[in-house]
Amino acid sequence: MLKMSQVLLIFCLAGATDALYKQWIPDTNYENKTNWDKGDVPCGNDRVHFSSQRKVSVFVETSHAVQEMTLPMDGEMILNSGAGFYVLSGQDPGCGAGVRTKFKDSESLRWFNPALWQAAATLNDLQDGHFLFSVHEESVPCQQDDVIFKVLSSFRVDTSSSQTTIPVKSVSVLGKVFDSRSEFSEYLGSGSGQFQFHGSSAVTVGNPGCPDPTGCVCGNSVHHEHICSAITCGSSSCKKPLRPVGHCCEVCGAIVTVHYTDGFKLQNFRERIRHLFLSLPQYESIQLGMSKVLKPQRLMGIIPFGSSPEIQVVILDGETGKLSQALAQDMLKDIKSHGSKLGITGADIQTASEPESSVGTVVGAVFGALLVITLIVIVVALIRKGVVQMPPMPPMPSMPSLPSMPSLSLFRRNTNVSDLNGATDHGFDNPIFDKPDMLPDMPNLYGTDSISMTQTGVHFVNPAYDENEIDFTV
Repeated sequence: MLKMSQVLLIFCLAGATDALYKQWIPDTNYENKTNWDKGDVPCGNDRVHFSSQRKVSVFVETSHAVQEMTLPMDGEMILNSGAGFYVLSGQDPGCGAGVRTKFKDSESLRWFNPALWQAAATLNDLQDGHFLFSVHEESVPCQQDDVIFKVLSSFRVDTSSSQTTIPVKSVSVLGKVFDSRSEFSEYLGSGSGQFQFHGSSAVTVGNPGCPDPTGCVCGNSVHHEHICSAITCGSSSCKKPLRPVGHCCEVCGAIVTVHYTDGFKLQNFRERIRHLFLSLPQYESIQLGMSKVLKPQRLMGIIPFGSSPEIQVVILDGETGKLSQALAQDMLKDIKSHGSKLGITGADIQTASEPESSVGTVVGAVFGALLVITLIVIVVALIRKGVVQMPPMPPMPSMPSLPSMPSLSLFRRNTNVSDLNGATDHGFDNPIFDKPDMLPDMPNLYGTDSISMTQTGVHFVNPAYDENEIDFTV
């Protein structure tokens, strides 16, 4: 358990810069059994083979007996003090029958593969195996980081990228630290430098460390596609996975976004979280990455208009994200209680197990609808002013002509009296008029005064109302 004075001392010493140590994991050491196709270091009865067409730089730490050895056309053996090779006059009793073993190809090991680097806050943490978790972009050396290649080790790394140079703060090779650009450039031109570094991009040193106590942006966003091409993303088991800034894959966990002032110190905050929470038993399986990122900003959640620096804390637990969510809530409580003393103005939480707030979605939809309406109004106004002309409508396909309807004039009655000279068509037999003898004799029913023709038509007298002399025009 660290004493409070020790914690305060750590806080005072840390935070001046945000540079980390990034160590290259693979090596081309003779004693590393993973470098051999048989999975074991060759012994006295084995025949050792190096590909003749491959360049290689092999570090040999001790002496080794071999039956025979085939060397490459272009390569080097870096021998440690007392190291070398010899051939036994007889059989090596502990070696077995002997096999032909081949040194594996190291040409495909790429600088921008996040899986090939380890990160630590200090050299002691690097040696003790206290490594930091980072998003994919920041797993690769950033422009303010110190790059470490193991002391008793050699390597071969492909530095190809879309950029001509890869700036870092320093590079340490075989225990020698290069922080001068001219000195390291001279080393890259040497035989060892050409065997160890190859590719289209040149690593350059002498880049300043991070002068901002609030942290510095890594600078590897320009290599995002190159970095992610080396990553294979697995399927997410959570309901709503998250995509942290600078990461290639969706993850299950939580993201805490910290808003800060000039008094904020990133390294102090990192150490505070480490000692307050990550040291607790319930959080020992947590992976936590903390860094400054440029988060894209969007007007009303739709239109991009730049980016703003924020502190992104990515929390992963390797499961559904529930444990990460609990830690994020604990961090938020600590920020609410002590944030003003740490230079923090506020914090937001995103979790993989909860749905996103619908507020932003609704606002975005409303804004989008308003934008569409505005565009329609502008287009209509331009058309009315003649600035924009609508394209002519294509002619409609010809339709078959409909049969002509009979004129309604045929159904009109002709009011000309001269038409009455012909026979009148009554339409159907009316017994009252056509066969008056079928009805009882009623005086004056069919007299000449009952029916009359005038200029306006034919009239008859209704016997039920003849007293009122009501006429009906036919």
